[in-house]
Amino acid sequence: MSTAMEIVTDALVDIQALAPGQPLPATNATTALRRLNDLMDSLSQDQDFIFTTTENVLYWVVGQNQYTIGNPVGGTFSGTLTIGSPTISGVTVPSTLIVGGTLTDVQAAVPSGTTVLSIGTNTVTMSANATQTVSTPEVFTYTTPGNFNIQRPLRIQRSFTRIYATGNLGLDYWFDMHSLERYNEILFKGVLGPWPVIGTYQPTFPLGTLKVYPNPGAAGELHLFTDLILSEFATLNTNYNLPQGYNRALKKILALELCPSWGKEPSRLLIAQAAESRALIKGLNASPTVTLRYDTEIVRAQSQDAGWILTGGFT
Repeated sequence: MSTAMEIVTDALVDIQALAPGQPLPATNATTALRRLNDLMDSLSQDQDFIFTTTENVLYWVVGQNQYTIGNPVGGTFSGTLTIGSPTISGVTVPSTLIVGGTLTDVQAAVPSGTTVLSIGTNTVTMSANATQTVSTPEVFTYTTPGNFNIQRPLRIQRSFTRIYATGNLGLDYWFDMHSLERYNEILFKGVLGPWPVIGTYQPTFPLGTLKVYPNPGAAGELHLFTDLILSEFATLNTNYNLPQGYNRALKKILALELCPSWGKEPSRLLIAQAAESRALIKGLNASPTVTLRYDTEIVRAQSQDAGWILTGGFT
């Protein structure tokens, strides 16, 4: 566990812009935090620096072959709250406010994860009750989610549709991600099938766009695997859990990032340490080489294979 203050302090010590034990002035700390969050944002684009994927469980819409993905900030509005009530009153409803958007407020009277349940003429109904009364109008921030209300992905990995059969058992049918050029080679994209078999992702902004083929014929359970996006540090003292090796890598890479702003030249040792720490992480996160798989019936005889018990001899 580490904090942004620890990371930026050690980075500044590495470039001799700060002496060990010397307190970091608040203005310098704020600047360094911005640089750190810029670095986190940039490193999210490096697939070798991402240590895992996120499995998002979503649902297809029957007959729909194009989906928007993301949950960007849409804007703000003002209103009042009454403790124990889900209604925001005195609202001039923005034209971009939609049901399902996430709500936050300045006074922290709205519970975390609260969404817009319904929209009235001058009211907004939340999915949770207010935790305190706010009689003076305060500012609420809302998001405008796409069809899939998850963080906008930078990349989508191979995913699958889970179709449930008898009881709780389900069968998984994979669909592969292709380039937009390959997807556009499909002559007629309005074909209705049981579930999609291929997809293409366009990282449009602020909502990404997923296109699939064929159109899902049932509201199957989609398991969408996306690359983890590294979170920003909310404050200098926010604790942040990182896998092994990431603390050192962030400190060394950030030290190089801070050199121009602090008028320092990085030492050859620092450059080597930053390269080594980054290479170790990339080596750990590197995907193994994909191996070819063959039907055992094709590549070898089964007469001496005790595995016949798995098929009962019916091959």
